[in-house]
Amino acid sequence: MINAYSLPYRAAAELELRKRRRLRYRAPDMAEFARRTFIEVPHDEDGDGQRSFELWEAQKEVAQAMTDEDLLVILKARQLGISWLACLFALRLCLSKPRQPVLVFSQGLTEATELIRRIIFLYENHADFKKMPKIKRQNLTQVVWENGSRIRSLPATQKAGRSFTAALIILDEYAFMQWNHQLFAAAKPTIDNGGKLFVISSADGNGTHYHQFWQTAVSGVNKFRAIFLAWHAHPERGEGWRNERLAEAHEKSDVYREYPETDVEAFTHASGLVYEVWSDEYNVTNEAEYIPDGGDIFWAVDDGYSGRLDNITGYFTADSHPRVFLLCQLRADGRLCVFAESYQVQMLSEHHLAEVLAMDYPLPTFAGVDKSAAELKGKMHNAGVYTRNGPASVDESIKHLRGWLAPDKNDWRRIWVHPRCKHLRGDFAQYRYNQATGRPIKQFDHGTDALRYLAWTLRMMAED
Repeated sequence: MINAYSLPYRAAAELELRKRRRLRYRAPDMAEFARRTFIEVPHDEDGDGQRSFELWEAQKEVAQAMTDEDLLVILKARQLGISWLACLFALRLCLSKPRQPVLVFSQGLTEATELIRRIIFLYENHADFKKMPKIKRQNLTQVVWENGSRIRSLPATQKAGRSFTAALIILDEYAFMQWNHQLFAAAKPTIDNGGKLFVISSADGNGTHYHQFWQTAVSGVNKFRAIFLAWHAHPERGEGWRNERLAEAHEKSDVYREYPETDVEAFTHASGLVYEVWSDEYNVTNEAEYIPDGGDIFWAVDDGYSGRLDNITGYFTADSHPRVFLLCQLRADGRLCVFAESYQVQMLSEHHLAEVLAMDYPLPTFAGVDKSAAELKGKMHNAGVYTRNGPASVDESIKHLRGWLAPDKNDWRRIWVHPRCKHLRGDFAQYRYNQATGRPIKQFDHGTDALRYLAWTLRMMAED
């Protein structure tokens, strides 16, 4: 005889059994877990905009590193699917283990919601979807499963990760986060008791925080495993693929930066450069060497004091404000040759000035100096160095210096820099605009500012 409660009871028992099985979901390895789901392909002209997430060889290497390593930094060319792979790793972790808190940080709110959308896409299009723990709660920036695991995607702020504990933290496009250094300092302690931290980004220029972070990883100092993925890590990019992009590009530096061949090339070409006309190939030459009686000597000077030299990269840190002396010679043809430089931090101005005066070169006709550096100018006057004030308008003097750096119709450039002037060359390669405000970022601007002051004062002298 069948009890009236038997069918409902059996149905409830079956549901409970299915739930227990879901909560005990055993995920296959990363490669198989990826193969059993789909990834979006926005530029898929022949298909339906998605394909099976079959890992390429380069992606397999990264997937294995994500499994094996707790601390990982990935420097990559664009469009290699690494952000999708990080989302997949986070999803697999949350589904295969209960109560796993995961934090994913992006540049802003739009990027944060996009990462959650990708995670949901991978989840809902997985062949094991019915076997997996079900979503208990979901919104634009968070998803929580019935096994207690959860993923929160947050925009990067200075203290965004401070109040959390995480099994995994992903910092996506880390180089372009406004407060990346502060965010790292806040987030890193949350995984120190056994979690994982993945730093993923393309490059943003020499000497930046991310560049320094990458260099310390490569040298083994900060304990992060460093992985570089070149443009050809994509299996569909044949031998001539990048050459085609270069031929089409308005700015070739954009192609070198976004699709680099080496990690050095990746960091050499920063985006949004203030002096985009600068060329380390054409403005830098041994012909800028000092020539006795080859023209008047001038100094370009910018005052500063604070900061430190990073021993790994050989550049001053992004938040440094070094004092700069550039020694220049104005040739008869009007070309300005920068033949020596002196950058110092944590040094009194009189000691720094004495070092420059001790160089075996004649005294300058005058020095172009920031008009606000009254104390330094007083000491220079006492040492017999006449000074002229730099410009009142930053924008106008930047425009003027660009004209001196750029080639004319005969491919002639008015400014040459000697290869030994490493820090000035680094400043030109790193001084950028804030893409949000359109204003120059006050980093790596000291050598360029010094040269800007001098170029302006020489212009005023010619007009007088």
